[in-house]
Amino acid sequence: MLTGRTIVCLSSIDWDFLWQAHQQVMASLAAAGNRVLFVESTGVRAPTLRDLPRLWRRLKGGGRGHGRRRPPDAVSVYSPVLLPFPYAAWARAVNLPLLERAVRQRIAAWGDPAPIVWSFLPTPLSRALGERLSPALSIFHCVDHLSSSSPAAARLRQSEVESFARADVVFVTSHALRDLARVHNSEVHLVPSGVDLGRFEAVDPTAPLPEDLRGIARPVIGYLGGVHQWLDQSLLATLAERRRDWSFVLVGPRQTDVSQLERQPNVHLLGTRGPDTVPDYLRGFDVATVPYRLAEYTHHVYPVKLNEYLAMGLPVVSSPLAEVEHFNRRHDSVVAVAGTPEAFEAEITSALDASSAAVADARRAVARANSWPVRLDVMSGVIEDALAARVG
Repeated sequence: MLTGRTIVCLSSIDWDFLWQAHQQVMASLAAAGNRVLFVESTGVRAPTLRDLPRLWRRLKGGGRGHGRRRPPDAVSVYSPVLLPFPYAAWARAVNLPLLERAVRQRIAAWGDPAPIVWSFLPTPLSRALGERLSPALSIFHCVDHLSSSSPAAARLRQSEVESFARADVVFVTSHALRDLARVHNSEVHLVPSGVDLGRFEAVDPTAPLPEDLRGIARPVIGYLGGVHQWLDQSLLATLAERRRDWSFVLVGPRQTDVSQLERQPNVHLLGTRGPDTVPDYLRGFDVATVPYRLAEYTHHVYPVKLNEYLAMGLPVVSSPLAEVEHFNRRHDSVVAVAGTPEAFEAEITSALDASSAAVADARRAVARANSWPVRLDVMSGVIEDALAARVG
């Protein structure tokens, strides 16, 4: 495992956002003896009204991470306060020296003049900062096709290409992202997101369920993650109408209009829950789902929730995402795939009727093969080889 290094992480999300590869990788590297500066997202679009609480938190914090989730001791969180115009050259001319000075000040005491720059954010500002820091190694960790995530983010497309091309090492989480990156860089490594098995294996199966789950009628058809534009609300609403005897529970932040789901009496939107409580919510699911719309963005997605569901032994029904199909080829079709509401209903019904301890154990075994320690060993090996090659 990589150790003894200074790592500047240029994140595309904030530390307090949904727990994803960004926080998991950096927390794990810190636990292995590295020093990590986690720079929260500097943005991919101009702010809107919904961003005001986040902007106020940053202004009040004066650059310090003042969220609800405390980072490990070896992780320092920096929340930049910058001009919020990510594509304006004049704003970048102001922001870049301020950002560089702040980052250098925060890592100066660590005594490593050439950090590893590990970027999840392919913006012009992030790329320029990475180059100004004269890193020992530059890494672009592409966890999604960000430029296809929204019309505003489409302006990232050229910068995303340059991020692929200029990095010393590129990590990607899906086959589609690998194909995209290989056009621009030969040092591309497919490393899907993993699962933190410790959080799931430590769950007490006899403990009471979370209070907001206890009164919900079974069976529970569950979803974990952001309730965003890529969630197929029409599919879920149709299923909820067809099966009033099923409860549909969604655990995650509301990131788009959810009125279509709110109209369904058997749909329960529970909101955001912390990573430490997620396993207890999954324990209350009878079937877990990945009900995504098919689009350019989701074509490149590796759903992190897959291995979290499987770590709990849950049956999973998913939309026919490209990466789920790849996953099934590696793992003996462990995930049921359905492309229509009728097929989704049939697969859920089959899963409810076919549960067994042996099948649940087989799902857990798949999750163990996709754990974060396995993923981090792969990434550490790639990084150490790249560092040795640069010295040589």
